[in-house]
Amino acid sequence: STNGIITGGIVTLFVTMGIILFISIRQSERVKDTAQRVNQTQEAIRHAQNLVMTSLNNETGARGSVITGDVSFLEPLHRSVFQFEQEMNWIRTNTYQSDEYTRIVDSLDHFIRIRIQFSDSMINVRRSQGLDAIITMVRDGVGKSYTDSIRHLGIRLIDAETQALEKRKKANEETIGQLNRILFGVLGIVLILALYSLYNLHADIRKKEMSERKFRALLDSAPDATVIVDEEGSIRMINQQTERLFGYTKEELLGKKVELLIPGNLRTKHVQHRGNYSDQPRVRMMGAGIELMALKKDGGLFPVAISLSPIRTEEGMMVSASVRDITGSKELENNLRRSNEELEAFTYSVSHDLRAPLRGITGFTTILENEYGLKLDEEARRITGVIKNNALRMGNLIDDLLAFSRMGRKEMAKVRVDMEQMVKELVQEQQIAENDRNIQWTIEPLPMVMGDPATLRQVWINLISNAVKYTSKKERPEIHIGHYVQGRVQVYFIRDNGVGFDSRYRDKLFKVFQRLHSHVEFEGTGVGLALVQKIIIRHGGNTWAEGEMDKGATFYFSIPMES
Repeated sequence: STNGIITGGIVTLFVTMGIILFISIRQSERVKDTAQRVNQTQEAIRHAQNLVMTSLNNETGARGSVITGDVSFLEPLHRSVFQFEQEMNWIRTNTYQSDEYTRIVDSLDHFIRIRIQFSDSMINVRRSQGLDAIITMVRDGVGKSYTDSIRHLGIRLIDAETQALEKRKKANEETIGQLNRILFGVLGIVLILALYSLYNLHADIRKKEMSERKFRALLDSAPDATVIVDEEGSIRMINQQTERLFGYTKEELLGKKVELLIPGNLRTKHVQHRGNYSDQPRVRMMGAGIELMALKKDGGLFPVAISLSPIRTEEGMMVSASVRDITGSKELENNLRRSNEELEAFTYSVSHDLRAPLRGITGFTTILENEYGLKLDEEARRITGVIKNNALRMGNLIDDLLAFSRMGRKEMAKVRVDMEQMVKELVQEQQIAENDRNIQWTIEPLPMVMGDPATLRQVWINLISNAVKYTSKKERPEIHIGHYVQGRVQVYFIRDNGVGFDSRYRDKLFKVFQRLHSHVEFEGTGVGLALVQKIIIRHGGNTWAEGEMDKGATFYFSIPMES
């Protein structure tokens, strides 16, 4: 992401600065060390030269004293002894003491001391034996050999110091070279990383721009007005539908409070509701159960349905509000309500108007049977029976139609319903009613469900009576009631081994007045399964069936699980 690239760049910058600072400090230390080493070597060379000069001064003082016999020449000789101790102590204390260097210093110390002793012996011989004895000592070349050794060792000491200096300078130069290579390597890597980061940053920006364009295209293609606001309630983004619906331009809305689109008397409450939503953001409808109104630029009010969705972004949480003008839906709803009221009035009128002639038909047919029964032949009595049965069927049909009509308007309770206990009670009632039939019942454990007890009872009554009816021609009728879970829904079923049905016509099963068997074979009005479907749909579920001719049928219904 862009933030990741920027963060990585900042971290890389600080790391690079740290490495450069470290390398600079190390280079400074190496340069300082080299300078100190040069000064130290120069000082050591000076002291080594002083040692050689000290031995020469000692030799010169001794030679002058023995040749002339003048004691004034003894002063540089004695001074050379003191200088020798000083110079030797400095060299041993302040120079690098390798094994070879130590051997040279020890040898130099040895020969200088011998040279001093030789000078002292020359002075003593001059005093005791005279000048001729001194000449003999000088001719032997012993003193000269001591001086030559001292001079040679001094040169070696200076060479050793010079070589040590060159090694240290070379080592420091190599170290500085390595540090420079590391520095250039780091700078090269940083340059590569910078170019890579710039490439990624550019690609990320392009990707974001493409995503924003796609998002904007999707937003503008949405059928509803979409308003995106931040946690402060300021409008951050809108689509073209918003401009058309409210009459504002994008420039007039961006940065303004969303309460601009809400009627004035509701704005204060909306601010509070907006704060509550920020505490518990989730996808939901706004103002469930409340008729919401929105305000246009021209002051006009119109009914809306608003869906809220939280959006988490790098800038914080935002809320997307999808606003739909439901003016047309409200008109349809009002028309539907009026139609339902008219239908209810018509249904009541029809049921009332039809029941009166049905009662008349049944009544007069009964009078005819009672008063003229002896005069009626067998065929006449059969016909009066048919008239009464058809009138009874017509009455049952009217009752079922009324029940079906009222179901759409009935208030639904929502409590925990013990489906297993309900089924067992209904099966027991059927066993009492059908005591002359040996039905094999199988009832699996059935879970409880949230729903309306009265209407769910009607579902089981219709399905159980349906299974009992269509197994009536079986010698060994079997009815199996069970359950299974499918995703987030409970599925209940009732299976029988009755006459079944042709699967090509399964879509007709749950339609009003749709029968796959004639009423001569099996009684019924063709409303029972339609009523089952209507009840289950109001519970948020679904109904379906499976079956084959003469192999039984299975009826299913589903109800969503509790949240």
